[in-house]
Amino acid sequence: MTALAIRGEPAGGAGGEGRRGAGGGEGRRGDGRRGDVGGEAGREEAVIDAEAREPEGPPEPGGPRRLAPGAPLSPGTLPLELAVHLRGGEPLVWWGSKTEISARPVLAVAGICGVIALLVTAFSPEFWAQPWEALWPPLAALFSAVPVVLVREVMGRRSILVTDTSVVEVSRRGEVQRVAFDGVKRVRRDLLTGGILLEGGAGQRVRVPPEIAEDARRAIASQQRGRIRPTAIDDPLGWLP
Repeated sequence: MTALAIRGEPAGGAGGEGRRGAGGGEGRRGDGRRGDVGGEAGREEAVIDAEAREPEGPPEPGGPRRLAPGAPLSPGTLPLELAVHLRGGEPLVWWGSKTEISARPVLAVAGICGVIALLVTAFSPEFWAQPWEALWPPLAALFSAVPVVLVREVMGRRSILVTDTSVVEVSRRGEVQRVAFDGVKRVRRDLLTGGILLEGGAGQRVRVPPEIAEDARRAIASQQRGRIRPTAIDDPLGWLP
């Protein structure tokens, strides 16, 4: 019994120590694994940061691209039917087009007119009891803004090219208007398209649709840095940089 106990003690002690050693080893291995996981996470974060700092690759074919530093993105490569209106060796800074008729502004104006008609019904129901001869003039005046907005959407379809010195307008029918930055005399709100009208000294009139007016302005501003206007420009809108 005593011998067995003596023999068992080393076995138990060895087992305990073995377990403690194994446990300690596992703890150390666990710590090592935790260290490896932390190291891997740090390396992954570093890779992500490095990728975020990498410059963008080349633009996809046919996708938006920046043609000049500081200029907004252009829709893509300039179509040939527009490129023929550039002069030989003339650098293109930005271009944009309004090609579709947007239903949103038309529906917005029609909705506002409908709300006004509902308010008239609520506060003056007898208005609709009038004969048609007396009813249609105020209704025509109320909804007259709808065809005006529709005409603007139709007439606003055109392309604008901004070079390093000029703004070029190409209409849907291929008619071209050009005005140099230094040749702009007046800047007004264009009643035909709802955008911007640039008038030059020799009867030049360039119409910029409202959908692309801000991008055109940014493109012009990218070429006007450090330049001094030779003459004062009549620009109550403060649009031209």
